[in-house]
Amino acid sequence: MEQYNKKEDVLKLGIATQNSKNPPPPMDLSGPIEPVRQIVAAMEKTAYDSCPSFDTQETVIDIPMRDGHQSNLHIVKPGNSSGANPVVVLIFGGAFVMGSNIQSIVWARTIAALYGATVVQPSYRLAPEHKFPTAPNDIWDSVQWIAANASALDADLTKGFVLGGGSAGGNLAIVTAHRAVKEKLSPPITGVLASIPVCMSQETVPEKYKELWVSREQNGYAPGNPGLDAKSVKGYEALYQQDLLSEDFSPFNSTVPFSALPRTYVQVAGLDILRDDGIVYAKVLGDNGVEVRLDAYPGVPHGHFNLWPHLKQSIKSQEDTIWHFGWLLHRPVSRERVEGIVALTRK
Repeated sequence: MEQYNKKEDVLKLGIATQNSKNPPPPMDLSGPIEPVRQIVAAMEKTAYDSCPSFDTQETVIDIPMRDGHQSNLHIVKPGNSSGANPVVVLIFGGAFVMGSNIQSIVWARTIAALYGATVVQPSYRLAPEHKFPTAPNDIWDSVQWIAANASALDADLTKGFVLGGGSAGGNLAIVTAHRAVKEKLSPPITGVLASIPVCMSQETVPEKYKELWVSREQNGYAPGNPGLDAKSVKGYEALYQQDLLSEDFSPFNSTVPFSALPRTYVQVAGLDILRDDGIVYAKVLGDNGVEVRLDAYPGVPHGHFNLWPHLKQSIKSQEDTIWHFGWLLHRPVSRERVEGIVALTRK
C-alpha cells in the first residue's frame, strides 16, 4: 500500500477544514452517561425517520446470547427478497457506551436496495453496565446465530457474508473477523468494512509503523471532536475497561495470521484521534497480501458523516462506503447509482 508511507503525509491529514459555525452537540462524560445516550438516541431516531425506505422490508427479532440474554436484531431486506441474498452485518458505534442497532439505517436501507442483500444490525450490551468483553462476545454470538440461521433471513451466505461498522462498531467488525478465522466460522466471513475504527493501543502498535501512529498526540484536542479527545477517551476506557492486550480488543493481540483475513475496506478521518489505527491496520493487511483499500478524509473529525452530513468530505465518505459494500460483496454497481441513492438520503 503506497498511501501515507511517511509521517509528514499522515500529519497533513490533520489540518482542520470542517464547519466550525455548526458545532456538534456537546458530550460531557464527566457526569452520568444517560444524558449523552439520550442525545445519541435522538440523533439516531431523526436519521431513522428521515431516511427513505427504498421499498425495503424491516423486521425485528430477539436471539439468545451465551448467558441467556435476549439480544435484538434489526433486519432489513430488499423489497424483492429472493431467499438467496448475501448478508451484511452492520455494527453500531458509540465508544461501547452508547448507540443502538438502528444507527446505521441509512447504510442498511441503501445496501439492501442496491445490492439485494439482507442487512442485519445486531445489538450488544453497553458499558458501564456491561463491561468488556460483553460487547465482542455479544457480536460473536450474533454472528454465529446468523451463520446457523441463514434461511430464516432469506439468505445464502455463500453469496457473501460481510461485516461492517463505524468507530466502536469498526473495532467489533475487525475483532470478529479475526475470531471467525480462528474459530473456523462456516460459512466464512468474506469481507470487512471498518470506518474510523479503534483497533490498537500504544502497547500493540507494530514497531514498523510506530512513526506513523501519531494521531493520538496530533489530534488529542483537535477541533470538532465532541466527546472524543484525549481526556474523554480515558473516560470511555474507564467505563468499558477493555483489556488492551486481549484479542477481543485488538487484532494485534491475535494469533490469527493477517494473511487469512478477507478483503477489507478502511476509512479514517484526518482530525480523528483514532485516525492512525485505521491507517496502520490497513498497511499491515496489505503487507500480508490481503486485498485492502483505504480512504482518508483530510481535515474532518471523528464521525463527520453523522455530525456534518452535508460537508463535501462527508458526502464523499458516505458514497465511498456504499460503493465499497458492492466491492466487498462482489456486486459492483455504477458510481452514478450510488451517488443518486445517497443524495436521496440527504433530502
